[in-house]
Amino acid sequence: MTTTTKSTDTFDTRKQVKMKRNLILLFSILLLSHCGWSRQFTEKLKLVTTTSLIGNIVQQIGGDKVEVTTIVPGGMCPGHFDVRPGDIKLLSDAQIFLIHGWESFVEKLVNSVRSRKLLVKTINVQGNWMVPDIQLRAVDAITNILCKINPENAKYFRNQSNIYQKQILALKREIKQKAKNKRVNRISVVCSEMQAEFVKWLGFNVVATYGRPSDLTASKIKEVLDRARRENVKIVIDNLQSGPDAGIPIANEIGGVHVVLTNFPIDSYLQSLQDNASKLFEAVDKIPMSFKPAQLRNESILDSTLEKRNALYCRY
Repeated sequence: MTTTTKSTDTFDTRKQVKMKRNLILLFSILLLSHCGWSRQFTEKLKLVTTTSLIGNIVQQIGGDKVEVTTIVPGGMCPGHFDVRPGDIKLLSDAQIFLIHGWESFVEKLVNSVRSRKLLVKTINVQGNWMVPDIQLRAVDAITNILCKINPENAKYFRNQSNIYQKQILALKREIKQKAKNKRVNRISVVCSEMQAEFVKWLGFNVVATYGRPSDLTASKIKEVLDRARRENVKIVIDNLQSGPDAGIPIANEIGGVHVVLTNFPIDSYLQSLQDNASKLFEAVDKIPMSFKPAQLRNESILDSTLEKRNALYCRY
């Protein structure tokens, strides 16, 4: 009787130990599974971008789901950028590398990185990304890439993208209205060829363009000056990244207003777009009335007269 009882107790004890082991194993599996699931949705996607044009869009769309680092600062020219040792380390730790496709340093940089996990994606959007319509196309392209790479957060990315696109469209309407009010379409300018597309989008009449300072020969300067004088040009527009002083001699020679615009976001795209437009509108206001086109002078005088008349009527 005693032997039977001991055997039963031993069997029960072994059974309990086995059950405990199974429970511990099950709990461990669930815990590991949960940790993996949590990590999948909480770890930020690590991206590196070549320029602030791409980096700004990724940050706007990715929000707190991404960690973005831009290699070339907004105020620098990507065409003259040299790869630094820190850039190689930066790219080695990244998951995705987003590029325009025209950067000369990319091939050397990618070849220096020994990482099989690195995914390189080209954003094939042509044109000046500072132009709102082209910026919107770039936003769509980058949104699609992020959604494909990280489908778990696709809904979040598309929502962020919609919000950002609405902000761009609102600022675009505001700037175009100001340009219309200032009648910039009747003002002739000369500018850096890197800024021509943006300046034309805003409505100015671009009568001549010039390249980088190294490309400005005596004959080219004379050609631009002759055209500027014939067209009564009083605004000369430079590009920050390719040479902020290139147009100064031309502006000095014609007695014009010199303006420097950025082709890449410095703080953010929206702020840089606003700053570029504001600088051009301020330049228009600085043009002496005697140098403005005759029709524009007459309309300005008429506007001033109407304002005075309305102010007089308001008194009574």
